[in-house]
Amino acid sequence: MLSGLVLSGCGGVPDESGLAPAAEETLGAQESALDCAGASVTSLNLGTVGSWGGVLSTSSATWSVAYPANGIILEYYVDGVLRGTQPIQGDANRSGTWTFNDSPLACGSHTFQVKGYPAVFESGTPAPGRCTTGSMTKSTTFSEACPTAAWSCSRTTTTTIKCTASGSGGTGGPFTALWSEVEENHDTGGVYQTGWYQGPLTHTFFCPQKTSIQFPYNGSLDISLKTRDANGLESAVLTRSYICVF
Repeated sequence: MLSGLVLSGCGGVPDESGLAPAAEETLGAQESALDCAGASVTSLNLGTVGSWGGVLSTSSATWSVAYPANGIILEYYVDGVLRGTQPIQGDANRSGTWTFNDSPLACGSHTFQVKGYPAVFESGTPAPGRCTTGSMTKSTTFSEACPTAAWSCSRTTTTTIKCTASGSGGTGGPFTALWSEVEENHDTGGVYQTGWYQGPLTHTFFCPQKTSIQFPYNGSLDISLKTRDANGLESAVLTRSYICVF
């Protein structure tokens, strides 16, 4: 379900548990059966959070807890959606590090949040017990660079319009052009829509112009463009409208 996620953490006793989706997470003893008095997350450092090519990544992130907790359970959220849960056992100082990766991400601004719960790791139990008190939450925002589309269009014949597109920014090229057409005949009320399709950066569209007073303009053509960068991120949509004779 979350194949794009990669998590890791370390402490005195490595515990690379990896991802456990929230709906499937199975924790050990509940707090009612634990001695959680005084347990708390004393620090939760986000480190460096950023994204590139549609992938969120963190580095240099740390945590620590207070006795009797000897580990932590981390929940990771992107734009308010839980993306993973990770238990990590601490070192002799009841502390450790964590990393988190997630993809794919749409371009634009995002919020990243991590919630830490003190945990008790006990020998002979398959999973740590979560203390529901003494938790800590940290959050930050980051941006995924968006590509930008640009274009020019001109009528090249009495029946065609030629548009030339280009892309920039994002994670770089080569850039792909995605086109969409909506053709409407005002006499019949008919509407033809192509939906989005991949085409060349220079593309020609059918839109006859009026050549005689006997054939007035009776239709319209809306041409839309967006560009896709090398990592599949898409630009905002650009649209131009033309009157035609159909």
